[in-house]
Formats: sequence, C-alpha cells, structure tokens
Amino acid sequence: MEFQEWFSPYDSTRRIGSVINVSATEIIVNLSKAGSGEPSWSFGNRIAAGEVNEFVFIDVGETAVLGRLVKVWIEGGERLSVDGLADKPTENHPIGLVQILVSLNPSNGRNYKGIKQHPRLGSQLYSAHPYLVSLLAEGKQEDLANQIHLPLANLPHDDSVTIHVTPEKLFSRHCAILGATGGGKSFSMMNIIEQVQEAGGKAIIIDPTGEYSSLPCLSYYVGEHPSATAQNKVTFPHWQFTDSDIRAFLRPSAQSQSPKLEAAILSQKVVTQCWQAPPQGLNITSDYLICKAEKIKAPYELIAQSINAQNKPINWGFSRLADQIIHECVYPTGYSNRMPDPTIWGGKTEVDVGHCLNLISRIKAYADNPNLKWMIDADPKLLTIPDLIDSFCSPQNNQKIIRLDLSEVPFEANSREILVNAIGRKLLSVARKGIINHKEPLLVFIDEAHQFLNKKVGEDTSRFELDAFGNIAKEGRKYGLNTVIATQRPRDIPEDVLSQIGTLIVHRLTNQFDQEIVKKAVGAIDQRSASFLPVLGQGEALLLGVDFPFPMTVKMKKPKNEPTSKSADFSSSWQ
Repeated sequence: MEFQEWFSPYDSTRRIGSVINVSATEIIVNLSKAGSGEPSWSFGNRIAAGEVNEFVFIDVGETAVLGRLVKVWIEGGERLSVDGLADKPTENHPIGLVQILVSLNPSNGRNYKGIKQHPRLGSQLYSAHPYLVSLLAEGKQEDLANQIHLPLANLPHDDSVTIHVTPEKLFSRHCAILGATGGGKSFSMMNIIEQVQEAGGKAIIIDPTGEYSSLPCLSYYVGEHPSATAQNKVTFPHWQFTDSDIRAFLRPSAQSQSPKLEAAILSQKVVTQCWQAPPQGLNITSDYLICKAEKIKAPYELIAQSINAQNKPINWGFSRLADQIIHECVYPTGYSNRMPDPTIWGGKTEVDVGHCLNLISRIKAYADNPNLKWMIDADPKLLTIPDLIDSFCSPQNNQKIIRLDLSEVPFEANSREILVNAIGRKLLSVARKGIINHKEPLLVFIDEAHQFLNKKVGEDTSRFELDAFGNIAKEGRKYGLNTVIATQRPRDIPEDVLSQIGTLIVHRLTNQFDQEIVKKAVGAIDQRSASFLPVLGQGEALLLGVDFPFPMTVKMKKPKNEPTSKSADFSSSWQ
C-alpha cells in the first residue's frame, strides 16, 4: 500500500495565531482569526480557525509540536464584540488554550514520542491539515511498506479523510471498545470484525445476546435456539468442565460438602471405567452407584489411582451424583472382628448426610432443569465446544471466523459465566500447546465482557474466581492469542486487566466512575482528552493506546451488516 506523501504543516493561509504563554503541558495563544464567527477555506479545505477540538501545529524551528485546542475565550472588555448586531464588526482578540500532544519532524512527519522542544513566546500557530493529522494518528511514517492497513474510521468533521490502523497496533496488546448504551459500541465491534474478515484474519466471536447474528460466518448455538440444527448445535458437557468449574456451579461448602462432592464425582468416573466388568470386591448397584458402606477399599482405590494418573476428562453421570453423595457419607474406617480396620470403609453416617442435604437438593434441581441440558448429561451425538475449538484452531482448518451464540444460555446458577470462563481456559490451553502462535494468531471477540471477566461466584466461605480471560489478557499476547472486549461498564472490568489492554476505542461515557477507570488504566489519556468523553456523538470515539502518538477523536465507520441492537419503537407500538 502506497503511503500518502507528507507536506509542510506550515501553510501561510492556515496561520491562525501565536504563542503568548507556555507551560509543561499547555500553551496559551492569541487566535487572530477566531473572533469572526465564521471558518475560512483554503483549496476546498475548511480551516476551523479557533474551534474546540481543532488540531494545530506550532512552529518550533527544527521541530513542530502538534496540539489540540481545548478552550477559546475573549477577555471581559471585548465580550460584546462577537454579538453580531453591529453594522461593522468590532475588532477583538480571542485567546485559546492548547494542549500539546507530540513533537514531530516537520519535513517528514516522524514523531518523537513526546515533547522534544517546547514552543517559545511568539511561535506561530497553524491550523492542522486533516490529512497530516490522519497520517500522524495512523503512524504510517513509521510503518513497514508491506503491512495491512484497516480503514477503521473517519475524522468527525471530514468524511473524506479515513483513519487506517494496522492490525499490529490494534490487536497485538489486546483491544477494548468501551461506551455507554447507544454510543455506537456494537457498530464499532461489528465494523472491526468485518475488517478482520476481509483481511483474512482468524477470530472467534463470543456473542452472549445474538447481536451479531447478521455477520456472514458459521454460527454455532448453545441451548435451544430457533436457528439450531443437529449440525450447528453445540454443547459443553459437564464432565469436560474442571473440578473448580463444577464447584463454582454447585457451590458446596468448603468444610463438609466439597470433600463429599469430589469423592462422588470420582466414584462416578470409576463407574464409567468399569461398569461393564467391575473387579471383584467393587460393589456397583443396578442404578450405577458405588456402595461404600462396610466395603473393601482396595478394588476402588486401584481404579481411582489409574483415573487420576490419566489426567484427562472422563465422562461421569450428573443425574446420579446426588444419590452417589449419600453413598459417600460413610465413616473413613470400618471394623473387622470388632477392631478398627483401615482397609474397609465404615458404616453410613447420617450426620454427614444431613450436612449435604442442601447440596443434594441443588444437584437434583439442576439435573431436572431443562435450561441446563446443554451441559448436564448432554446429547453425546452433538459437537462439543472443546472439540470445536481444537478443530477450528488446527492449522489444517481453513475457516476464518466462527460465532458462538450464547443467547439461549440462562443466567441461573452462574452457568453463562462458568461456560465463558471454560471457553477461555480451553483457548489458553490450546495456545500454550503452540497450536495458536504468532504465525497463526487468533482473535477472540467478547461482547458484554463485564459479565465474564474476573467474576467471583459463591459465598464468602466458598468463593470461586473465574479468571480465564483475565489470564488471557495477562499472558495471551506471547502466544498469539489476543482479545477484543466490548463493555458498557468499564468499572466492572478489573483494573489490572484493563491496564494490559494496549488499544482503547472509547465511545461516549457519562458515568464519572467509568471515566476515572479509563484514566487510571491507560497512561495515554489525560484530563483534557477525557473531558470529551461525555459529549461524543453517536459513532464518535476517542482512539488511544500505547502505539498511537496521541488520543484522537474519530468517527467509526458503519459496518456493512448492522448488529441487531435497535431500541424499542414505543410510539409505533402504542399506537
């Protein structure tokens, strides 16, 4: 792709003032053309000449400084000069406050990643040409000639200028799309997904609401979705969850219930391994339960040890788990000839059964819940999500984009959060094995990310942390596994996770706490840039990150396939 040529930022027709006050981060300027009430034009290009959020160049000799005009005013004695009622305009002397952003070489546009030299009193001020601003924002002067450039956005007041961003700058340190409802967050997400798809990138979209169903790609559905078929319906069987996932799902108490639950799960794995030909001494009932009361331990322990040594998922029956817990409520040591015998289990203890009654009731309720059939004793004929991920990430797979629709997964029992956490853990496991790597990178798009990242479930005494995507944010980059998260509640994203994200696309944020979280997490943003967040228009966003020389307001491009995120039409409905 050929780069646009850089030209001098100092055009006499674009001169708008001079410097009268200099500080470390800001300058005050005389704006000789800002008091007329009208912009000027040069070769068909509009010169704002004193508008808030206008970019300006300051001539500092061998270097130039790019700044942003953040405040314009006139002194009290001249306040009536802009009234416009007089026949002859009165002369006035507007003053502007400019936030200085970055130093650059005026001959070629290469920036110096900071302020190399501050302006002097009397330094001349020029309205920045929009093409030069776009070149600086994109950093094209620093890019390699063979890199892909994604047409991500336009300048807010000039649709003819497109902001291009390389995938390396956008994704290599993870990306977050933030914004209040109605600010254009979903459109930005869809636009970026389409850009990745057109460029040939590989991505998984985790769609919790079905908002991206219009995306032309393979979709897989969890739960009883109207569009689900035998070919695109997927499950995540309970036996492929980790023990910590099951504990987060069932929420056993740490003291008495967790040991019985773990023992019952292991017993059901033993049943799976040897129910057809149980060894002598292992008592498996007709209901596929292991009865332990006053039985010899050795046959059971021999099979249990081999299962633990395998270190791989083994199917076990969830619907039998509640009854198996009752069989686990035995004394650890039995008696032989009236003497303690550690080789056999003791008799049944009703006290332990009493302690486990609420856990047993919870398990039975979940086993009978039709909304949880996508995970509990799921149809073995259906494709599982772990197998889908293994297949999709394989180098032999030519599919580029898949979407996981979770809109029919209920919120009850924290099943949705546990599912997404398990998906994240599986992706990180595949990446650690080298299947996902820098030559075959994978992007994971997560909408409504505040529902899933670093959630904690359970009571204070038995709280479980769902941290899979937090771990991806912290270490996924070195494996080529990168995330793009979208959320309307930045304050619910842990600060240590948000600080790992290198690129932010921030739409309108009106909540002060959300603004503070963004300012704390990203060093590139400051109070002046953050002041624009509450007044951004629909589709406008603040683009900033470690690979961008300065925060910049842009107008995100509309996607070709609009997400299904429309608001209710009350007037038509009520009429």
